[in-house]
Amino acid sequence: MDIKQICLDYYNAVDSRDLKTLFSIFDDSIVYKRPGYGEIKGINDFKKFYEEHRIIKSGHHTIKRIIISGSCAVVEGSFSGTLKDGRSVSTEFIDVMDFANDKIVKRHTYFDGENI
Repeated sequence: MDIKQICLDYYNAVDSRDLKTLFSIFDDSIVYKRPGYGEIKGINDFKKFYEEHRIIKSGHHTIKRIIISGSCAVVEGSFSGTLKDGRSVSTEFIDVMDFANDKIVKRHTYFDGENI
């Protein structure tokens, strides 16, 4: 399993709005935590978040580093983009992701500043 490549594939899929690829990277039992939202459990709720509830219209992630330990990755980066209401946003972030069977099974996002 190439955890680093899976991480990079995830951010590329988000930035290009390639939902088919994005959803294929996550396990059906995904648990996702991010500021400003309740815990997202299961692939159906995860899909609903990206298809309906995510307030970001478009943007770009810049990855600064990926640290891998066993089946866990910590990704540090920045994001700049536009929200659905037209506001521009930028933030630094950390994602902590756990992997099993070449899929992300748990993800927790931390932001500096505004919850997006």
